[in-house]
Amino acid sequence: MHCATVKIHDVPTEVITYGRWIEEGIVADGKKDIVIIITGNPGIPAFYKEFAENIQSKLPTEVPIWIVGHTGHTKPPDNVPNMFVDTKTGRHLYDMRGNLDHKAEFIKKYVPPDARIHIIAHSIGSWFALNLLRDKEISDKVVKCYLLFPTIERMAESPSGRFLTNIVLRVAAFIMFLAWIFTLFPHIMQVILIRVFGFFYGIPANCVGAVIQLIHPSSLRRIFLLAKQEMMLVKDLDNALITEHKKKLYFYYGSKDGWTPIRYYEDLKAKYPDVDAHLCRRGFQHSFVLKDAVEMGKMVGDLINESINSMSS
Repeated sequence: MHCATVKIHDVPTEVITYGRWIEEGIVADGKKDIVIIITGNPGIPAFYKEFAENIQSKLPTEVPIWIVGHTGHTKPPDNVPNMFVDTKTGRHLYDMRGNLDHKAEFIKKYVPPDARIHIIAHSIGSWFALNLLRDKEISDKVVKCYLLFPTIERMAESPSGRFLTNIVLRVAAFIMFLAWIFTLFPHIMQVILIRVFGFFYGIPANCVGAVIQLIHPSSLRRIFLLAKQEMMLVKDLDNALITEHKKKLYFYYGSKDGWTPIRYYEDLKAKYPDVDAHLCRRGFQHSFVLKDAVEMGKMVGDLINESINSMSS
């Protein structure tokens, strides 16, 4: 595993890779496949490490996995100058459009021209993955997009969307104030508090570092900004986009998901009976990276490995 901060679309961005680092290119005699994981919101790559490790266990060793989150959701390490543009003056870098441009620049800058891209996208990451396909330079490289618990329509109408809009966003300023108090505690105290809280709320020990990144006022400010825009912009399903790229799409819906109710899955299947869409029968949660990372990783890894083998045969 390699974790480092690079500047993408004018924003310091934490990238985590398994296998080849993003600047190493593709070896001449190696496979040209690259797996890119686009996170949900919060867009903190560290939450996806166990998931990525289990995907890697199913793939050929030369196939790298790159995890990229969203702009400003992780605080740069202390040894890297804080080059973040202020959220007010640089809002365009942290909103939905800015994050879409961020993902497009990442792919165009680091993915070799002859590579084959397998995109795994979680939650709002699925919306970004779909919209990346509008760019022909990117879509020509994409083999498949695996959209997990995809929030690609009617977000504000979902039960979780209504709770976010009516409750969470109304008290966002108070939450950020509490986060500021939390940052005043010594690191060991922060870890202890998260471990105690996590014991009751199902946060595994391997996610403590990610939670510490999350509970920071600057990160939360940008997380809430993106969440608010999600509620406003992610409304109707883009039927033309799905029709055009249907063969490149794999949908995986939760059976008990407050963000994507079962009727969203049923509506999709009614419009596109032959679309590669599935309803989870294994009880995986929307926030699968906390409890179901191993099983989800192996499942998606098997799917990608099958796709790679079919192209090689």
